[in-house]
Amino acid sequence: MSTTTAPDPGHTRVPAVAWPRPLGLVVGAIAAFGAVYAVAVLSTTGQRVDSGLMDAVTVTGAQHQLLDSVLPNPYVLLALALGVGVLASLHRPRTGLAVLVSVPVLVASTQVLKALLPRPQLADPWLMSNSLPSGHTGAAAALALALLLVAPRAWLPVASVLGAGLTVWMGALVVMLGFHRPSDVVASVLLAVGAGGLGLLVRGRPALS
Repeated sequence: MSTTTAPDPGHTRVPAVAWPRPLGLVVGAIAAFGAVYAVAVLSTTGQRVDSGLMDAVTVTGAQHQLLDSVLPNPYVLLALALGVGVLASLHRPRTGLAVLVSVPVLVASTQVLKALLPRPQLADPWLMSNSLPSGHTGAAAALALALLLVAPRAWLPVASVLGAGLTVWMGALVVMLGFHRPSDVVASVLLAVGAGGLGLLVRGRPALS
């Protein structure tokens, strides 16, 4: 005859926190980036819609000057992101290393891919070089990524709002200024997601306490 022991109320197991799977973030971001590039750059309809959206919101004259004056400096944002990584490494070496690996990978990938990926002239009225992904947006997303990687759990909502706000602000500005198409911004955000997965792999799972 078997007996069942009732669980001890004083030793209730706490369910494990479901953290995103880092490798899944990396693979998913790469796949989504490829899809955005294929649709927005390699198809005639995609080019037409993408450039049309940019042209529809691009400002000129005094509005252009005003928005350009509040455009964040990408080099300052990158320096701040790396500074966050250096400061974090003083007390949490793995976290600091995660920032110092993922941020350069993100920023470098925006520049390398922009130079390597071709843009066929399908719907553009004139020959244009590839502008996907956006380096400005990548710099803003890099600082957002650094904040998310180093923020304690209690401060994650604040870091998420600040990082998302900065990235959206930069992305909206570069489109309204006519510097980038919407797909350029989306592509940079996807690269940031992939770099975030890489950062999580380096950092490892944070303590539950």
